[in-house]
Amino acid sequence: MCPLYEGLPAVIYSGLWVLKIFKKLEKLFPKTPVKVIFLLIDSPPAFSVKIDKCNFEIEILNDIKDPKDLENIECDGYLALPTEILYKGVEGIRKGIEEEKVKLKNFETLAILGKLAGVM
Repeated sequence: MCPLYEGLPAVIYSGLWVLKIFKKLEKLFPKTPVKVIFLLIDSPPAFSVKIDKCNFEIEILNDIKDPKDLENIECDGYLALPTEILYKGVEGIRKGIEEEKVKLKNFETLAILGKLAGVM
């Protein structure tokens, strides 16, 4: 993992790094550039993931600690949820969306998270 990151950003960084090294980043994410933001509500701040062809960048967004703040950021999608729901996987996230415990912009964000989870 990258020593610059902790928690979920570190895990996502590691997954993207593997894809980059094995030249699979562009195959897995053909529609680029893409920028998505993730916020674990109980573990702020948010962080952005930018993927562009065969490269990526993760940026910690220290000013974004509340899901309401996500609406003011230019991005292709975002996902804000409690860690507990994230750990429950697909079914937990689906149920969280139904119960309005998960804030989501663009369902493609879930597909991106799913692709990353398949590598991690």
